[in-house]
Amino acid sequence: MATTELTVSRRRLIFTAAGGAALPLLAACGAVAPAAPTPPPAGSGAAKPASALPTFIANTTGPRPDFPAAGPQYEDGFINYPSNPVKALPATAPGAGGKVLCYTNNSAPAPPTPIDQNQAWQETNKQLNADVQFTIIAQSDYITKLATVMAGNDLPDIMLIPGNTPSGAAQVQNLTPFLQAKAADLTPYLGGDAARDYPNLAAIPTYAWLNSGCARGGKLYMLPIERYYPGSMLLKNSAVYDAALGKDYVPKNADDFKRVLQQLNRPSDNQWAIGAYQNQMYYIYYFAAMFGAPNNWSLDANGKLTRDIETPQYKEAMGYVRDLVASGVYHPDALTIADSTRARDAFIGSKFVLDVETFGNAWQDAWTRGPKLSPPVTPQAVLPFPAHDGGQAQHYLGKGYFGTTAFNSASADRIKELLRISNWLAAPFGSAEDLLLTVGVKDVDYNVGSDGSITVLPASNTDANSVPWKYIVQRPQVAFWPGIPDYARAATDFEKAAIAVGISDPTLGYTSMTLDNRGVPLFQSLTDGITDVLAGRRPLTDFDQIVKDWQNNGGNMIRTELEQSIAAARG
Repeated sequence: MATTELTVSRRRLIFTAAGGAALPLLAACGAVAPAAPTPPPAGSGAAKPASALPTFIANTTGPRPDFPAAGPQYEDGFINYPSNPVKALPATAPGAGGKVLCYTNNSAPAPPTPIDQNQAWQETNKQLNADVQFTIIAQSDYITKLATVMAGNDLPDIMLIPGNTPSGAAQVQNLTPFLQAKAADLTPYLGGDAARDYPNLAAIPTYAWLNSGCARGGKLYMLPIERYYPGSMLLKNSAVYDAALGKDYVPKNADDFKRVLQQLNRPSDNQWAIGAYQNQMYYIYYFAAMFGAPNNWSLDANGKLTRDIETPQYKEAMGYVRDLVASGVYHPDALTIADSTRARDAFIGSKFVLDVETFGNAWQDAWTRGPKLSPPVTPQAVLPFPAHDGGQAQHYLGKGYFGTTAFNSASADRIKELLRISNWLAAPFGSAEDLLLTVGVKDVDYNVGSDGSITVLPASNTDANSVPWKYIVQRPQVAFWPGIPDYARAATDFEKAAIAVGISDPTLGYTSMTLDNRGVPLFQSLTDGITDVLAGRRPLTDFDQIVKDWQNNGGNMIRTELEQSIAAARG
């Protein structure tokens, strides 16, 4: 049975390593080929990845989408789950019949239905021929507890390694030495054409392997958990927002957005305009994009990097957010809500009208739960807009992955078993295996109509969605969510608007030794300083010194090492 720890920690959560690149620490032992700013489509003839990475082999057996992807950065959209799904994998079970211990967190708001009452979990284990068990740690405690696990010698079989935060912080320090010392080397099993033995893993796009740093020092240590490219987004409580401002209203500029926030703000009714949570600095990254700052770093034609905090656009965003905080439009707990899941609880609980969330799973979760509450909340997107009249709207693209999965070092037979299980868990969308993982068991979690259509039942959310299969590995994302037929169109429409004005982080796929070794305290100091300025505890004039401290205490060294890594990869 899963061990579920949901106690909220009161101590400060320490995020790591956003003193530099927005990824969990790539090969500190040498240069790595970068992720392309736009991921190449299958069969595009893109540059061959490093030999440690799997050869990409697209899955071509999937169902026809209702909303075909507009390009390689986009998702296919499906209104309903394809009727009459068939199995995509051989009948031979991948497991050897023993226990598989997984250590993970979960963004689902409720723990899964316990395995002894959960037919979907039981059936998945039966088909896997494995007793898969989870230790599920609350997001607010995960980094601290993972560090303790990594420092010990009694490791689980499978470990979730979180990716970077929306503000650019990787979350695990000294990951490369840990992987080299204690994790399974997957190169012989997945590197290059060896991945053909695990076709569902080979179908994960190359950019997810590159951007997440699965290969380090010429060896492959992790599997990526591929995710959507739009990154974060501004969600609205559509009933409240549309009633006050009109359906589909997009603010004209920063001044108009402040007016919108003030119009939505009703503290006397226990309703604030916007929220945030711990270590997010009032979502400064969303406003930095609005004002035209780079996505973590910018790279000029000469190969020189500039950090977002070093630009006048970021400083202008600082002044703007500081003014918003002073005007009282943020929820009073914006600095102390433990994590994104608890912030989402407050958002769909009508504590605030607007929230910055990750595109995809977070939106789906809010849309699944929100309409069932009183008052009901249906979250919809607010499209990107510029800070100034005549300016260009800008949206920060995500990184193409959520996190990574590492295996404990083991015998070749055990590693192959874990890879076969992972390959099964990455079964393609539209397959019977994927239906079991994402929706559950027929007549318990869904019903099938006479035409083969699937109707999702309430038990599905905790029987399937809350069991963190998708935080081990998952097939490439699609715009679909069980029981929400409107989601596919809404998601693909937002993708088209956001990706069209999207900018990527040019350092994805690179890192530095300084970033690996000293990123934790460097980023926490930066976060604390920026938060103090935004909260009004320090004057705005202190921001210049905060930036200088970051530069002098390691930021400049990170810049130099990243520039060297990029230059080496370019030849």
